[in-house]
Amino acid sequence: MPASEELPNPVRIGLVADTHRGLRRTPLPPELLRGLAGCDVILHAGDVTAPWVLEELGELAPVRVVPGNNDVGEWTRTAPLTRFLRSGHFTLALTHGHDGRGTARENTLALLRNVVDCAVYGHSHQPEVVEREGLLMINPGSPTQHRWAPAPTFGILTVGDTLHARIITLPPRRTAP
Repeated sequence: MPASEELPNPVRIGLVADTHRGLRRTPLPPELLRGLAGCDVILHAGDVTAPWVLEELGELAPVRVVPGNNDVGEWTRTAPLTRFLRSGHFTLALTHGHDGRGTARENTLALLRNVVDCAVYGHSHQPEVVEREGLLMINPGSPTQHRWAPAPTFGILTVGDTLHARIITLPPRRTAP
């Protein structure tokens, strides 16, 4: 496993994926920004699609990001496809989860089981917190394009003596009349 970045312990981590924002600055949901306020760090599991999203999230807390299959630009050339972090005795990984061979969950499980304690991933826009083969898997869904999920979502992961993850549902976006 490559070197991991040390995070404090305890730590409150905001989890975001699949924001799919364009260069035209369509705002992030205010409920998302309020929900991430007070986090020590924010993990974005890719498909950012516009650098201003990382800047806006960075006003709340330091952001760690991996590129998704829809990300382009200079930052994607230097960002790792999988990022490893450590808090206390827990090792975490951040990945997008796409590789064209299976579902995001299957790809993440194949890549990270027996390697880390917790994997945060995106790509499917399907929020979940599930344990598989000893790996806590968290997909925060999408706060902006929930697609097949019932509502937009994001996640919070608290790391201390234990790992505690939860998905937070945002109100559906209203469309203009």
